[in-house]
Parts: sequence; C-alpha cells; structure tokens
Amino acid sequence: MEFLHKFACFDCRVAFKRRVIEESHTGTAWQADSKLVHTCPNCGRRMAFLGRNFRAPRQSHKNKWQSVMLLWEAGFRYCGSGYHEDPALPESKAETIEFIKNNINHIQKIAGGKCWEKYT
Repeated sequence: MEFLHKFACFDCRVAFKRRVIEESHTGTAWQADSKLVHTCPNCGRRMAFLGRNFRAPRQSHKNKWQSVMLLWEAGFRYCGSGYHEDPALPESKAETIEFIKNNINHIQKIAGGKCWEKYT
C-alpha cells in the first residue's frame, strides 16, 4: 500500500497527493515535513507539505486558502487520526488568526514556523 500525503501551492491554490519518502509503502500520519521536494505543475514553485488529512478548498475560496497558508506558516499540519480533544483547525482567515494565538500547544502543531514567500 502506498502512503501519499497532500502538498499544496498557495499561489495557484491547488493540491496534489505525493510521496514524502522514496519508500512510500511505509510512513506515518504524524510527519512535520516531507523528505522529498515536489513542485507545482502549474507554476513550478515548491509546494507546501500539509499532511494526509488535508482537504483542499475550492480554488475560488481565497479566504479558506489564506487560512490554510497561515496555519502552515505557523507549523500546523493536517495529520493524525482526528481523534483528539483539541479544537479542529479553522477554515476562515479571521478564525485562524485567533486560533493560532490561542492554540500554541495544539496536537497538530508539529512543525516549525515558515514563511511561504521564502519557502518557495
């Protein structure tokens, strides 16, 4: 069985399933980042690793994409089983800003902070 994770380009607002390691039949849902670099087929820039449980918003929903980018920059990943007591990751930009401030020790905050503009 191949383990695929979600990667996204915040500029193009698209997401794709890709491998995170060469041996993709092994893996975990609790990865903070990918060992492999994948580029966006639309613009050629590096895509952000989001985790196995990410569901991409519609491309036209800019507010939701901004929320995803803010969460990614703050170190949150869409990982794990979903069975935990911490609040669900928000979908709107307004909720996300407050969520990040109030959830420093959230179970899905498993990566260090990054800046999208410098990452790509």
